[in-house]
Amino acid sequence: MAQKKVEDTGAKLGSQHPLYDVVAEAYRVFKYPRPHSLEVCQACCMDPAIEAEFLEIAIEDLPLRALSDWFSAACDPGGVSKSVWGYLLPRILEALACGEEVSSVGLEVSLSRFQTGQKENWSETEWRVLDDFRKRYLRHAMRRYDHHVDDMVCMFVLAGWPIDEILAQIASLPTAVLVERFWNDWCKDRGPGGGEVWITAFWEPQQTSRLHAFYTSKSFYQRFKQLAFAGDTPPFLAMKARALLVVLEDSAFDPA
Repeated sequence: MAQKKVEDTGAKLGSQHPLYDVVAEAYRVFKYPRPHSLEVCQACCMDPAIEAEFLEIAIEDLPLRALSDWFSAACDPGGVSKSVWGYLLPRILEALACGEEVSSVGLEVSLSRFQTGQKENWSETEWRVLDDFRKRYLRHAMRRYDHHVDDMVCMFVLAGWPIDEILAQIASLPTAVLVERFWNDWCKDRGPGGGEVWITAFWEPQQTSRLHAFYTSKSFYQRFKQLAFAGDTPPFLAMKARALLVVLEDSAFDPA
C-alpha cells in the first residue's frame, strides 16, 4: 500500500534542535513493522478516519492529532504489546522532545503504556537510545518551561526508570538552573510569599512523601541560600533564590 504523505504533521523537530539526532536514531533503531492492530478501543474511542491514517501514513509523518487520539482511546490496563509500542515510540519521543503532551490525561502517562524504562525489555541498541533520550530530554527540558519538573520526573518513573537515577540527574544540575526552573514551577505569577512546591497527583502517597522530601531537602536549601547571598549572583536570580528559600521554609522544612 502506498504511504500517504502529510505535510503539516505538527511536533516535528528541526535539524538544529538539541534532541534531533537522538530522535533520528530512534527512528532508525525502532523500525518496527506496522502493526495489524492498534490495541486500543476502535469501536467507539478512535475516529475511524484517524484509524485509517495509522494504516496509510509512515510513522514519521503521523500527525500529532492522530497520535493524541490513540492515547485518548482506552486500552488494556496492562498496556499494549511491545510490537505496537516499538512502532509508535519514535513518534512519541519526537512529540515529547517538541514539548508536547501526547496524552490529554497528562504528560505523566506519556511513556507508561509499555514499561519503556526497563532495560531488560529492549535490545542493547534500543536501550542505549532510550536512556540517552531520557538523559538529554531532562537536561534540555530543565532549561525550558513546557512542563513542571515533577511531571517530567513522574513520566519517567511511571515508565519504569529507577526514581533514584532520575532524582540524581535533577540534583546534579547547576544550582542556577535549578533556581530558575523551580522558581518558574513554584513561584511565578503567585505573588510575594505565595509560592508552593508542585507535586503531581499521579504519585502514590509514599512516593509523594519521597518527592516532597527531595524538593525540600537541606541540600537544596543550602545551595539556594549560597546562590541567593553570593556577591556575584545577578540580582534577579538572587531574588528567585530567596523566594525559593521562603517556599522551602513554609513547606514543613527545618533549615536548622
